[in-house]
Amino acid sequence: MTLHNDYKGTVFFDLDGTLMNAKSEIDDSVANAVHKLRDNGYLPVISTGRATNELQHVLGPTGIDSYITLNGAFIKSGDQLIYESEISNETIESVIKAAQNFGDTIAMHTGDTTKIYEYKPIVTDFYASVHIEQPEVDPDFYKHNKIPMIIVVSHEGPQRYQKLFPDLNFFKTGKFSIDTVQKDVSKMHGIKHLLKGMDLEDKPVYAFGDGANDVPMIKFADHSVAMGNGIDEVKQLAEFVTTANTDNGIVNGLKHFDLI
Repeated sequence: MTLHNDYKGTVFFDLDGTLMNAKSEIDDSVANAVHKLRDNGYLPVISTGRATNELQHVLGPTGIDSYITLNGAFIKSGDQLIYESEISNETIESVIKAAQNFGDTIAMHTGDTTKIYEYKPIVTDFYASVHIEQPEVDPDFYKHNKIPMIIVVSHEGPQRYQKLFPDLNFFKTGKFSIDTVQKDVSKMHGIKHLLKGMDLEDKPVYAFGDGANDVPMIKFADHSVAMGNGIDEVKQLAEFVTTANTDNGIVNGLKHFDLI
């Protein structure tokens, strides 16, 4: 395994509402800042609820090749798979039944593929809101694939699901989405796996985030940055609150800690 001890530290970036702009794209100023960050000796890492197949438009401009996806359930650095979680078929079937009772539906993720259990109009609204092409319907997808994360597609919050399934973590990540992973999976756990896998546990950790699924990561980081557009909980926990993701938030946050 390649040692990465020459890095001064690691910097973890959420994507939606953080590294990406309002159109889910990477601004040139952000891409330039990430390249400068690496030139200055820090390893930039994506830490997102998105899947790896939803990252190509981010990896290209930024040059980032290490990523924690599916909220910590699937982690790679270059070609090296560092960690992959799995939700059992029985659990997925139970969540599907609950979703049907609530009038919701689910999306199922492998590390690089997404399928929908059944189509409902909210599915179109959800994928349009995050600028991702709508996945195909395949109700049997989970039976033939390892599923690290599912998404409950719902207008509602996660509370009613969390009560039913205490062995899962439910994160409300947008107007239409509840990211769902195993109880021991979070962005924080993802960071721990990556630091151990890349021999970087003794180096400082920086984290940028804005939403509920970023809370464990923000708590864990040595130095944390909340985006100006972030939720109150993230802002209260963070060491520094930068400007919004659409107002040079990443650049200002990196400069605050003298990383660029």
